[in-house]
Parts: sequence; structure tokens; C-alpha cells
Amino acid sequence: MTSHAEHNSSHEHHHGHRHGHQWKLNVQGVMIETDRPTIVVRDAIHKAGFDPTAAWIIVLKIAGEPKKPVDLSTEIDLRHEGIEKLRLMPKQIDNGEAPLPRRLDFALLPQDETHLDRLGLCWETVLDGQRRWLLLPCYQVPAGYMAAHTTIAIEFPTSYPAAQLDMFYCHPPLIRQTSGNIPQTQHVETICGIPHQRWSRHRQWDSSRDSLTTHLALVDESLRREVEA
Repeated sequence: MTSHAEHNSSHEHHHGHRHGHQWKLNVQGVMIETDRPTIVVRDAIHKAGFDPTAAWIIVLKIAGEPKKPVDLSTEIDLRHEGIEKLRLMPKQIDNGEAPLPRRLDFALLPQDETHLDRLGLCWETVLDGQRRWLLLPCYQVPAGYMAAHTTIAIEFPTSYPAAQLDMFYCHPPLIRQTSGNIPQTQHVETICGIPHQRWSRHRQWDSSRDSLTTHLALVDESLRREVEA
């Protein structure tokens, strides 16, 4: 019988995997190795050559799951299938210029604001006519696209979360580095005068369970599938 760890090691695109007698993890682009199947975030960051005492927003990426904020004391089980990488983001970036004001045309639910802030995402809410949009500028996309970042737009119905979040929109449009059209992305939606590529991705919505958190998981999984299939 194949063990869970052996099954995980057969998926080469997962960065948390066993290689010989070593387990590997991608920490902000640096591949580290450990002879134990678990590692504490603080130790992983130090092993990768980063300062764990710096003010980081730390996110664990697991395939098919929402991005998970973690702290220095979190223990990562590298046997868990789908472990991809630890992403480190400074809590504050200062380029010497005054920050641009954030546009907040409507309020998000407190739990949605908290989730976005914990992920370290830039965001704003805008009204375009009668339609309400959440914009996520500089959203990092998986390797394999012509662009490294895009703005993600998500329409928020006034009755959300009873009404579902459906699809998402990208500007600039995402194009694979390899040939081939991405299915169901040909429609263009104009949002605040800017053309956005519509990704028609749907699922069954359960208002008692689903939220912006699970919809962002759909966004991440949809983007990943097109370049890792």
C-alpha cells in the first residue's frame, strides 16, 4: 500500500515533497531542504536566508485551498498533499511617496475586509453605475502567464452573501506563455471604462458556507489549472 507521504512525493509540481531522504519547501523562491517531514515557519524562513524577525505577512499556499495566513510558530506538515510555497510580504512598503487614497464606494463585510488584509492584498471597492465591484490591484498570478500580476475584479451583488459571487475579471488580460487559448475567457467586460477579461468560472454557491474567502480560492485554482494542467 502506498503511504500518504509517498503519494505526495509523486506530484512533482508540489513544492512540499520528499526527495530521497529530504523534504523540500519553496520559501519566497528559495528551495530549502529538511530531513524531517514537518518544519516551523520561523525555521523555514531562517533556513531560506530571510530574517524571521522582520515585519512579514506570511502566507502558505496549498493547491486547491484558500491562501492561508500563518505566523512564525505555525508548524507545516510537508506530507500534506498540495503544499506549494511560503510567500513573504513586507507589512509596509514605503517608496518615499505619499500613499494614494483607497477608493471605498461601498463597505465589505468585516470578515471579508479582515481576510483581505491578512493576505496582505491591496483592495478597493468601486461603483460603476448600479454595479458594485471589488478590485484587487497587483494580484500575483502563477508562473506561466505573460504577466506576473493583474487586477482582479469581482462583482458584489447587493444581497451578498445570500446572492453568490460569480466569475472574475482580469486587467490586463492573462495570456499563457505557451500557445493555446484559455477557454471561456473571450468575453470583455468594461469596468469603470477599462476593458477586463471575463473568466467564466462557476460553482454551486452555499450562502451558509461560501464567502469571498472561498471565491478567492476558486480564482486561485482557476488561474493555476490553466498553466499547470
